[in-house]
Amino acid sequence: AKGDEPKENEKDDEDETKDDDKKVEKTDEDEKVEEKPEEDEHKEKEKPKVVPDADMVWQSDQMKKAMEKNSDLADTQEELAKGAAKRYEEEKKEEERRKKEKAEEEKALKKARAEAKEKAEKLAKEEAKERAAEEAKKKKERSDETRSMLLGAMSEIFFAAPPKEHVKADGFYKISFGKCADSDLYPVKYKFSCTLAGKKLNLSSVEAQETDATHRPEGCYFHKDEKGSSLWLGINHHNQGHGCTADREQICMSEARHQHEEQKMAEFLEKQAEKEALENLREKKEAARRKKELAKKKKEEAKEKEERKEEEALQKWERDEKKVPNVTLYCFSLMMPFGYEPGLLAEQKKRKVGIYACDEPVVFSNVTHLVTTGERSPVPVTLMSGSLAVAYGGRWMTALNTGVFNRLWMEVIRLGRYRYHDWVVKVDPDAVFFPSRLRQLLRHKAPYNEPEVQRRVPEPENLRCGTCRLENKTTETCAAHVRFWQQKGHSCKEALRLTAREPPTDCGCDCDDFACDLPKQAVYLNNCKWGLHGPIEVLSRRAVATYAAGLPKCVDLLQHPWGEDKFLDQCMQQLGVTRENEYSLLSETACGEQPAPCGTANVAFHPFKSIQSYFTCFEYADKYGEGPAAPPWVNIDEGSDNVDDIVMK
Repeated sequence: AKGDEPKENEKDDEDETKDDDKKVEKTDEDEKVEEKPEEDEHKEKEKPKVVPDADMVWQSDQMKKAMEKNSDLADTQEELAKGAAKRYEEEKKEEERRKKEKAEEEKALKKARAEAKEKAEKLAKEEAKERAAEEAKKKKERSDETRSMLLGAMSEIFFAAPPKEHVKADGFYKISFGKCADSDLYPVKYKFSCTLAGKKLNLSSVEAQETDATHRPEGCYFHKDEKGSSLWLGINHHNQGHGCTADREQICMSEARHQHEEQKMAEFLEKQAEKEALENLREKKEAARRKKELAKKKKEEAKEKEERKEEEALQKWERDEKKVPNVTLYCFSLMMPFGYEPGLLAEQKKRKVGIYACDEPVVFSNVTHLVTTGERSPVPVTLMSGSLAVAYGGRWMTALNTGVFNRLWMEVIRLGRYRYHDWVVKVDPDAVFFPSRLRQLLRHKAPYNEPEVQRRVPEPENLRCGTCRLENKTTETCAAHVRFWQQKGHSCKEALRLTAREPPTDCGCDCDDFACDLPKQAVYLNNCKWGLHGPIEVLSRRAVATYAAGLPKCVDLLQHPWGEDKFLDQCMQQLGVTRENEYSLLSETACGEQPAPCGTANVAFHPFKSIQSYFTCFEYADKYGEGPAAPPWVNIDEGSDNVDDIVMK
């Protein structure tokens, strides 16, 4: 054990030496790593790199591919391929229909044969059963037979007239006494067999007639009296087992003839069943044909009705074009003074699209110069107070931006420019927005085009309807004070008169009926099935005024961790503003849709944060999308937001 200690010490020394070498190597590598950032920084200074957003590049590539697929040549080839495929499908369906009809005919024939065979077997079983019953009765009827024999003998003795012999012809017998079973014969039960027997036996009457009278011989019999002779077939079941009477001779047949007649009857029944099946099949075909013709007629009537409806819609659209004035839009966006939004809005302004295609566009921000570069904003901005920074939270970790946008709406209301337009539209900078589609939607669709919603007279220029001039009410708006008097039971006109009184009696506000609380004339559009989403918010001017005056009533809603769009939606409903669902406004991923490549008829598409992806979407939608309010059979000048560019065919 002592001898091993030096070896262990030597190993420890070697380990320490290796550790020192590793430290030295690590120090050298650290120096190299520290040197590389300096070189990289120098290179970056020499040649800055712009790394495109991978998501936006992917979206752009997808939309470019979709545009290439929708080129005119591809459309022509696709239409030819669809036409050939359609013809092939129609031929295939016709062939399948013929096969199906043939299979139905064969199935019906097979079923008819099976039913006839089953019926014949049933009849044979019934016959066998009847024969067994007759055999059972033979013993019981011995006394009757004996009595008949005695009567025959006595008649022969007394009248010297022997009993008539049986007349036989080709398996048929005509007997003058007794019954068929006495001679091991079978009664004739079918009319055609009865007629045949009459012919074979050379009777004076060969056309059998049916009768349901009682006390007659069973089956076929020959009746002869003073009036003449006739051939009858008894069909009353109470005559079963009865034989000849004084003036009625029973017609019988042998076992071979019986089997032959039964076979003929089975064949007859089979043919009859087959005939009935064919007749049923023909009736079904005829019914199907009539049904098809009726369906075709109904389809044609529905088509004519739809055409009339479209014609009426077109005529209504033409009438609206003449009598409904064009709506005006006040559009605004909130711009962050950094990131992609300034450049994106500048390009929209350059091309006169988005909010810059509205009647009055405004961009709000809290500074006039960009934070990152210190340069002046590339688009004119209207200043608003306060920071634009927001926290994130809630169930979906969304931006809790209610406070920022409430300040934005208050600035819009303070400026008052919205009062000179019919509708107010808040649009996010990264939302691809088509004002022309929105105008047509609002002009031609009820209830947006009703007089109560649309403005028809210009706003007065000399109104003083800002804030109350009473000393203790300077923070209260004139509209809020007008609605205070309305809540006291006064009409709109009376509330305006009371509010117009000079201080210290009242606020001294000079307002029009626009300051009154008339929620039925206020409308805002819900753009998503899950509630209002913020990329585009469309409110009538009356709805904005109602929101401004009623905002104090919505203070309790601020405690919820909501974004501004949900707060606005809930507040509007609480204030009684009319909420209309208009899902054609927005196509957005957050609403469960796929906006790219923007080929639908929506008013706005969101989100597209880069200039390239934004205008790729815009160009595709402008080329392939159809506006929601475009009338039937119209040509729209692509690339124009002017309503006058809509030309009827």
